[in-house]
Amino acid sequence: MVDEISSRSTPPPQLGVVSTLPRVGANTSQEKSSASAAISVKRPEVEITEVATQALEDKQHSIDSLSAIANELREAIVTLNAALEKTPTKAIITRDEQLNRFVVRIADAKSGEVVREILYH
Repeated sequence: MVDEISSRSTPPPQLGVVSTLPRVGANTSQEKSSASAAISVKRPEVEITEVATQALEDKQHSIDSLSAIANELREAIVTLNAALEKTPTKAIITRDEQLNRFVVRIADAKSGEVVREILYH
């Protein structure tokens, strides 16, 4: 219940400024002393835009790195396949989903028999 309405308005506390506003209805001395305790609000040391910019840069760096690795892997596969064309074998490169690893199988070109299997870590 409101006992009195004041025409005087106080501005809201600003960030970084200590505010000492008493609680409404503070009756006892203990309530008055706890109500006058200072509340301190600090501005963050780093702006959210700085954090977002850094995250975007990190993401782009990761994408660029993954793209470079994928290109190197493609080049290695082409080189390996070119070398294997000279022999009567073929390479079968697959990815084992359960192990989450690449598997290279070297097979005889005529019979299809797997001569060697290499599991990459």
